[in-house]
Amino acid sequence: MKAKLLFQMAAVLIVVGLSHEAGAAEHEGYAGVNLNVRSGPNVRFPAVGVLGAGSSLTIHGCLRGYRWCDVSASGLRGWASGAHIQFTYETRRVYVPAYAPRIDLPVLTFQINTYWQDHYRELPLYGDLPQWTDYHWEESDLPPGWRDNWDDDYVGHEYE
Repeated sequence: MKAKLLFQMAAVLIVVGLSHEAGAAEHEGYAGVNLNVRSGPNVRFPAVGVLGAGSSLTIHGCLRGYRWCDVSASGLRGWASGAHIQFTYETRRVYVPAYAPRIDLPVLTFQINTYWQDHYRELPLYGDLPQWTDYHWEESDLPPGWRDNWDDDYVGHEYE
């Protein structure tokens, strides 16, 4: 009986430790412009809100390539163009695509059923989930503000 209780306590401590590590990977950021926050990583997904330029936000992570990031602020959760999200690096604000590879910004995947259930179940747009389930969001255009020369922003520094 004691062994079972010890095993359960150890399992709980491991889960708490892992969830703490996951939370630690989040980063404070800022909206570089008036930022549309969408229900998925594509301009075609419905917007769930707008954050004003300079607004504080939490960056939970980004898709590979940092084109779209999962963010939250003021009770709002969704996806925004990485090109318009900033964070502080070496005392100055920088854009995610230029500097994210240099920090521990998590790289995420997007699974619409899970994401919408976790964040939009109580919103009217949740009823539209079936129309988005088979949408090929990965195949569309670049996000707003995107450019291919982000390394130009990293002048005077070398990759580690």
